[in-house]
Amino acid sequence: MGRSLQMLLLITGLAAGVSAIAQPDAGFDDTDTGSAEPVTSQQTEAASPDDDNIITRTMAELEHSNAWRWLEARRDGVSENVSIVGRNLDDWLAGEGIGERSNESYMRIRINQRVGRFNSYHSNARIGGSIDLPRATERWKLIFESENTERDSLRDQRLNNVSTTSFTGGFRYEHPERNGWRFNHDIGMRAKIPLDPFYRFRVRYGVDLSDDWYAGFSTRIFYYNNDGWGQDTRVFFTRTLTEELNFRIESEVNYEHEGRLTEFSQSVALYQALGERETMTYEVGLIGQNRPVATVDNYFLQMVYRKAIYEDWLVLELVPQLLAEHEYDWKPDPRVQLNLEIYFFDF
Repeated sequence: MGRSLQMLLLITGLAAGVSAIAQPDAGFDDTDTGSAEPVTSQQTEAASPDDDNIITRTMAELEHSNAWRWLEARRDGVSENVSIVGRNLDDWLAGEGIGERSNESYMRIRINQRVGRFNSYHSNARIGGSIDLPRATERWKLIFESENTERDSLRDQRLNNVSTTSFTGGFRYEHPERNGWRFNHDIGMRAKIPLDPFYRFRVRYGVDLSDDWYAGFSTRIFYYNNDGWGQDTRVFFTRTLTEELNFRIESEVNYEHEGRLTEFSQSVALYQALGERETMTYEVGLIGQNRPVATVDNYFLQMVYRKAIYEDWLVLELVPQLLAEHEYDWKPDPRVQLNLEIYFFDF
């Protein structure tokens, strides 16, 4: 009963901090797809002092509460267990000791809340991570995840919608990087009835075109025994405008063989570094597909505010969006997503 009350107080405190961030003068956003370059301490001090004070005060108050100390102790315990599992499995596979190696096993829990005009409310939690095996092998990792984004529509991937929950586990082999090229293979099983073995192959390449321009390329081919094969390819160009701002143009094409469905998207984004572990992204784009006829059926505008609100393991994302879709007769669909990520690691 005491812990339940402590957790209720903690959640109330977090909600108060989030509501303050959501005010119009607090600003918005960013995402995992590419934060801007690292910033200096001077830039950190100059960025959004009012916003930082709101979050800093909220977290400072929480740090002194019994509920927060209890939660942090639980998080540290889980992190240690994740690392122990990684080290023990690594030792077992490696046999006799080959020397001490750091273990970069981690786990992530992502809590997603979404409110919008259509499909008004959705909530979900996702889990993922990898078990590092540095002593057993330089290149293999044990992976686990509760989402399979490659099986989602391109719309859901780009607009950060919650994936259909389907737990998968397997191994990843990473080739050493050569001249900017990186390759990896995933092989494993998706927990469905019947069991669904899969294979994924991914290629990534990046190169500096000039002092200001950078080009990147990524393609992934995947095969699931129950659903067949598919492919997605992404090409982007990034230009450094200032030390805090990056401009990015991105094109993406997805192909799903079973339905002979090709989806495509085009977007333009501006990435801004606001401070240490704090970024904001402004993005506008379109999404289309080839069936029943080739057409653009979605236009979107979104901002993604992302900040590590406590050390480097508790991350907040606030994502206001405005969509116009053919499915809803192009009526405006304002939405807001709130994501909270908790990372468990001990390295």
